[in-house]
Amino acid sequence: MANEILSADELESLITNVDETGAGKGKREKQISQYDFVRPNKLSGEQLRALQRMHEGIAQNVTMALSTYLRVNLEANIISLGELTFEVFRNSLPSPTVIDVLSMAPFHEHAIATMDMKLAFSLIDRMLGGPGKSLERVRPLTTIESSLIENVIRRFLEQVQAGWKDLVTFTPIVESTEMDPQFVQVIPSSEMVLVATFSLTAPGELEPGEMCFCIPFISLEGVVGQLGSQFSFAAMKRDQTPAQRRHLDRVVKHSTLEVRATLGGTTLSVGEVMDLQLGDVLVLDTRADAQLTGQIAGQERLLGRPGRIGKKAGFLIERVLPPGKTVKDRE
Repeated sequence: MANEILSADELESLITNVDETGAGKGKREKQISQYDFVRPNKLSGEQLRALQRMHEGIAQNVTMALSTYLRVNLEANIISLGELTFEVFRNSLPSPTVIDVLSMAPFHEHAIATMDMKLAFSLIDRMLGGPGKSLERVRPLTTIESSLIENVIRRFLEQVQAGWKDLVTFTPIVESTEMDPQFVQVIPSSEMVLVATFSLTAPGELEPGEMCFCIPFISLEGVVGQLGSQFSFAAMKRDQTPAQRRHLDRVVKHSTLEVRATLGGTTLSVGEVMDLQLGDVLVLDTRADAQLTGQIAGQERLLGRPGRIGKKAGFLIERVLPPGKTVKDRE
């Protein structure tokens, strides 16, 4: 048995011969790539950029829909879009948070929609006639408050559904609402999810906040390959739908513009201005029988005559100038 044991020199010679034999056969070098089994990347950079552009369009539609519903100049923007495990996403949510568990027919998996509490209370105050001021200390919503917020989230989900339909069709329906993230167990903790986070801001006392849409990647496996160069974004740049046009008309209809009529003007030196006294008369550069100029938002668009309506001064519009024309261009 002792003769069968190789010496150190014999072992080194054997290894050398094996290396030389393998090199002679021209063995192929293996490509080694990094792979994170805990957080595997499901999307390429091109696919993420495609989804980013798609969600920018969704944010524009959310702006229009919620501004009309809340009657406030609200603005929605996509601030982050990324891949996470559901456990990481859930642990990032504070408690309490408005968390809606969504069915996603025809998918069997569930999705999640969230809204932070300060934003929720701010919107509730706005919907009840207040300025949109949030509470100093947040708390879970009451039944009535939850009903009000669900109306907002439903309109948010309608725009998400419309934005995704060129890629995949699903119908998000709220099945249940939770306030504590730890009670949401509808998606396995290690499951990869796509999380889109939108910011909502508005002027005044309305509290800025965030809304999220979280969907499992298992629901998107069949359509992920269509993203990128194979996915046509021309379909997303659709003409305005009748509903979108009505939204715009309502928003514009309630907008305000300053309308001002100018009686005329004159030029005075600083000394003359300082010497002005009560009863002095200024000679204007406009004839008494001349048409006056009217401005809309600072633009000369009207010609007319001065007058009175009861005890108030008035302006009779006799002509509306076309866009781009000025008083000097009139016939």
